[in-house]
Amino acid sequence: MRQLLMLALAGFREAIRNRVTVVVAVFALVLIALTSVVMNLTVLSLDRVVTDFGLGVMSLLMISLTIFMSVGMLNRELERRTVFLIVSRPISRSLFIVGRYVGVMATLTLLLLAMSAVYAAQIVIFDVPTANSVPAAIAGLWCQLLLLSAMGLFFSSMSGQVTAAICVVGLYLVGQWTSDLHVLAVKLGPVMGAIARGGYYVLPNFARMDFKPQAAAGASVTMGEFLDGLGTSVGWSLLFLVGATLLFRRRDFK
Repeated sequence: MRQLLMLALAGFREAIRNRVTVVVAVFALVLIALTSVVMNLTVLSLDRVVTDFGLGVMSLLMISLTIFMSVGMLNRELERRTVFLIVSRPISRSLFIVGRYVGVMATLTLLLLAMSAVYAAQIVIFDVPTANSVPAAIAGLWCQLLLLSAMGLFFSSMSGQVTAAICVVGLYLVGQWTSDLHVLAVKLGPVMGAIARGGYYVLPNFARMDFKPQAAAGASVTMGEFLDGLGTSVGWSLLFLVGATLLFRRRDFK
């Protein structure tokens, strides 16, 4: 456990050195600027504007940062050759991957909390009524970051940074439409329907973790819906994390 915490702390410090905290400042400026502009151009109500843009900008920045951090961490370790010093110690490669994963998630969680505080401050400033589904939307975003981080480590364990980023982005975009595959399977022929139905079961469904539409519409999120999204995130994250450890254990650094 002590080695795991040390590896996680090292990953956290690495992220801080990369000045990822600038993202919070960018989020605050973009959020205030866009909200002010859109308020003068849209016919939507103030609470809808603040919710849509607040959660939307938060999701865009955090998901982009997650992909950047997760797919680049192992490659940066290899370029700086620090991974050779770590694996030469009595630390298993599996523990190294898990430790780095925990460090990435600790950094992302801290940033997400900071952004949530900025978002909450804007709500107070504009005196905007919010639905109780807004916290669920932020928690759902955290579930997506959990899965994206594991996906990034998995693909970067067997490929370069650019290839890994393309794979993660592609799988994320497809995962936003996974729910539609089940509906589409009914309308297609036997062969294409079977393929669509198979894609529904073998691809991670990010839509189950996305509660922004409910928050924007003022609708509630049931406990069953949230637990379904959380279970999907944790299950797929464990699967990708196990795959990353297996690939990294077999990787030749010579």
